[in-house]
Formats: sequence, C-alpha cells, structure tokens
Amino acid sequence: MSNQERALFRFNAVPVVARPSFWLMPFLLWGLLVWLAGKSRPGRSLPQRLLLGALATPIPLSADIGHALAHTVSARLANAPMDRIRLAADMPRTLYDNNDVPPRTHQIRALGGPIFSALGLLFSLRWRQQTPAGSIRRELATLSCLSHGFIFSGSLAPLPIVDGGTLLKWQLVKQGHTPAGADQTLRRLNLALGGGLLALLALLVALRQRRAPH
Repeated sequence: MSNQERALFRFNAVPVVARPSFWLMPFLLWGLLVWLAGKSRPGRSLPQRLLLGALATPIPLSADIGHALAHTVSARLANAPMDRIRLAADMPRTLYDNNDVPPRTHQIRALGGPIFSALGLLFSLRWRQQTPAGSIRRELATLSCLSHGFIFSGSLAPLPIVDGGTLLKWQLVKQGHTPAGADQTLRRLNLALGGGLLALLALLVALRQRRAPH
C-alpha cells in the first residue's frame, strides 16, 4: 500500500484501500443526482433535490464497490485470494500480487463481479415492479437498475481492464494462444469495435440531420 492510500476496512479478509481522488466521487455523484432530480421534475424545491440526491448517491456507489467486493468471493473459490481492492476516482481495482495462476483460475476470479451485478440487476427490476409509478421509490429503483445494468454490461466488454477482457484473454490462452498473442488479439478486437461504434455514431448523426426540418 502506497503512502497515498488509506485503509478503510477489510472484506472477506481483503483490505480495501482508497486513494485521495476517491473522495471526490460521492460529491460528484451527489451533484449529478441533485441536477437530475431537478431535471426530471422541475417543480421540486432545492431542499427536495438535495435530499433526493443524498438518498440516491449510495445506490451507484454500492453497485460499483459491491462489484469489486464480489471478486473476493470468486477469488477464494479459485484458491487464489485477492490481495487488496483499490478505490480511486475512476473505478475500483482488484489487485493480485500473484498472477502466475492457470487460465481457469483467472477466469473464475473474474466471475464474481459480473454475477453480483447480474443479481443486483434482477433484484432491482423486482424492486422497481413493486413500486408505484411516479414515486420516489420508483426513481431509486430505476437508478439501481441503471447502475447494476451499466456495470454488468460494461464488465463483460472485451477490454483488458474489465472482466470480459480477462475471460476472453484466458479462453484464448486455453485454446493455444500465448498470453502476449491473446493480448494482441484483444487489442485488435478493441480497435475494430471502437471503429464500428464510431461509424455507427456517425451514421446516427447523419440520419438525424437528414430528418431534421430545414
């Protein structure tokens, strides 16, 4: 642990540490959610927006941090425990001092987060179904659905820094690729996907401009 990291607690015997930049996140999230509370219902007073933002802020935070904490469970099941979780301004990082483990172990360790997010999404959908339309509980449940759903789908992207990239990389290694060759395949795939998304975005913009009245 570096001098800039502060130990917060231990979960499943794994230290959870935070960098100074992490403490900006709750305030930035709160500000964003206060703005959205007013945007969705302009008639709300400022105290109402501030209170709703305070009630909503723990939801995306817990979805994000819970995703990382769930990896401690899958890491123990893989018999390759995690060494620490680092919280920062971008996203929680699961850190392992020993990465010299078999491909299957890498994959099992990567499954905990997506499973947690999938279960969180299912729970949130059920919660949303049981809330009356137009209520604050419905808004909080919708935010929970969006938080877990976004993290779940993002974690399965074939990017090296998320679980989908880990699962795909070590599947390629199991099929005979070297780790370096699998990394190169992932980079090519990311470039192709990035190019495809940019092309799709350009197409959507062009179609919207074409349909706009002149």
